[in-house]
Amino acid sequence: MKHILFAGLLAASLGSAHAYQWNYPAPIKTPGANDNGKVVLFDVSHGGTEGNADWVIDGAFSDFADALVAEGYTVQEYRGVDKNSDGVIQFVDDYTTPTIANSNANEAVITYTAISHADVLVLAESNRPFTLAEQQALEDFVADGKGIFFVADHYNADRNLNTWDSTEVFNGYNRSTLSQFNVGGSYGDLRNPGTASGWLAQEFGIRFRFNAIDWHSGASGIEPASQVEGLTTGVGPVLMAGGATLAITDPNRAKGLVYFSTSDSPSRWSHAVDSGLYFGGTAEGPYVAIAKSGAGKAAFIGDSSPIEDASPKYKRQDNGNTKSTYPGWTDAGNAAQLSINLIDWLATPESYTQFNSSAHPAGTATPTPMASEELDDPDNGQPWNTPSGGYNPWDASTFDYGAYGAPNGPGGSSSGGEVLSVSEALAEPTGTSVTVEGVITQAINGEYALEIEDSAGSATLYVKLESQYRNDFSPQNNPAVIGETLQVSGERDVYMGEPSIEYVTDMQLVDGSTGGGSCGSSGAVSVSDAYASSQGTPLTVIGEVISGVNDPYALELGDLNNSTTIYVKLESDQRAEYSPANNPAMIGQTLEVDGVRDLYMSYPSLESVSSLTVISNCP
Repeated sequence: MKHILFAGLLAASLGSAHAYQWNYPAPIKTPGANDNGKVVLFDVSHGGTEGNADWVIDGAFSDFADALVAEGYTVQEYRGVDKNSDGVIQFVDDYTTPTIANSNANEAVITYTAISHADVLVLAESNRPFTLAEQQALEDFVADGKGIFFVADHYNADRNLNTWDSTEVFNGYNRSTLSQFNVGGSYGDLRNPGTASGWLAQEFGIRFRFNAIDWHSGASGIEPASQVEGLTTGVGPVLMAGGATLAITDPNRAKGLVYFSTSDSPSRWSHAVDSGLYFGGTAEGPYVAIAKSGAGKAAFIGDSSPIEDASPKYKRQDNGNTKSTYPGWTDAGNAAQLSINLIDWLATPESYTQFNSSAHPAGTATPTPMASEELDDPDNGQPWNTPSGGYNPWDASTFDYGAYGAPNGPGGSSSGGEVLSVSEALAEPTGTSVTVEGVITQAINGEYALEIEDSAGSATLYVKLESQYRNDFSPQNNPAVIGETLQVSGERDVYMGEPSIEYVTDMQLVDGSTGGGSCGSSGAVSVSDAYASSQGTPLTVIGEVISGVNDPYALELGDLNNSTTIYVKLESDQRAEYSPANNPAMIGQTLEVDGVRDLYMSYPSLESVSSLTVISNCP
């Protein structure tokens, strides 16, 4: 299979580039007349989109990004370095097989040259370790007077099941002492040193603890603004929904902004692998901190919850499910003002190099910067759960449809919107993106493909089915599709020695068919058609209720024939009956919705909904 990024793969093929292009170009948000001339980069080259995380500027960090734009910043997403100039950033596994060739081929990397135009780099829950060269690039960035914002989470937030979480990645070592973490190659020795050292401590005088703490009322030990560079101005208690604290190892370089006060009652996060809370109070170390390291700066927070919003963009990498994120940016205990304060400080060059004067007071060293429980790993070097279903966190080709880094997703392109006949598609060269229409004739290779033909039966073409399409479209699994007209978007290729369509990005039955008979009102369109419609278009849409969204304010509606979904924003008088939060029986129901194509929480939606009807004449 040509899209699998084997350890020995040295460069992405042309076909691979076409498949992965559904998620390009990377987003950028620009200010208006208030442009302050500064750039903030949000890194996704090392994670931030695994599991339920969606820390991207057009997803669940969109509120954060939009607030920065309102302050005059240009906000960009950083993905890596396009080494082979094919327009796509692809990850090649240089960790499990750390060869020079793999390191040279891996494009999901941080280099100083690639990030040097920015003023601030946001590293949000990085879940893959940095190489020694990447650590040096971050050091050079800071030495140039720039700032880095490290957003971590609780220990074992190993969202992609690769045995690494952000506390370990940022510290520069795994919690385990096992020899498997002496990786070598471009990574070196990543075993737990058993002391409060490591890359982060060496460069910034601070480390993330391996604790896991809940305190939804918010850490209320807010340091006076006069002692912490004015950064706590306007800041109240900051919620912690399963997060980590930090330990200050060098108070001349690092100091805390937010601690647990004597009136706070934090507790062990229910899923913590150890006691979760080691000392309590200020001895647990700061929840939010800053560092001054030479010319540059850094800021740190131990939880993403008070920063994120409830508008995820991507699907889960492991199973393709819709993510669930927390509306922390607007909820009580948010870190919105604090985050803006931190970015403003990080983006402002200042000549002092340490906290060692009356104008820039020193911090307070954490009494026990590494607890005895942190000296080894209760999980014995294993991920918190075992990957299943063919998912491999080190192989992007196994990521599910619509996940960040996956080969295929809803943004896939076709040949300029032109729908080709089977004969016309056969004439296109291999690698061409096409949309083809033909009649389904038979299953091919069991459930893994099907055959379509021109209506006259003069030409045939195979269609290789991605996993998400096999239940509904494979004639082996659903014989009713034989004889139906199929419209499919993908790449011209060769499958089992025959001309084919592969790397399918969209698939739907057309000519009014839904797999067997009419369905809903005349003129109703599929979810896929609604997804592709322009904003502002009035539509009647038919789909299946998948889940609640931002309960009880919206629901997710899925296409009856593929995995495309849209959101439906519910008016106040519709929520009792149609919100899955209020009426769980709605899940699985086929719903006809009259509304207007829009965006809800930055995702394609139907809004201004005038009518919702549960219908039963759809197979």
